[in-house]
Amino acid sequence: MKKQVLVTVIAMIPAMSFAKISDFNALISENVKAQNELHSTVQHNINDARETAAAAELRERIVVVENSGTSYNAPTHKDLLAFKKEKRSHRASEAKQFERLASEIHSSEF
Repeated sequence: MKKQVLVTVIAMIPAMSFAKISDFNALISENVKAQNELHSTVQHNINDARETAAAAELRERIVVVENSGTSYNAPTHKDLLAFKKEKRSHRASEAKQFERLASEIHSSEF
């Protein structure tokens, strides 16, 4: 009796491993299906979020106006509001360049 049970168990081991392999293939196919569903859901959510963000950017503009009519003037230096590149490559206006040229010519005449 023990031999029969042992032979039956030994015979069942390959059958069980084959069943596990078929279950493993089914598991892989289910996993691939779930990944595809997840990918489509995420893609749909991203598209919805982009549409919502685009709709949120169209806001109503609010302008605040003061009734008193007073103005506040603060002294500012021209270089304060200029970029570094503008400060480095600053060029005088044409009128100032002509004045400088005229003064150089005038001074060289004497």
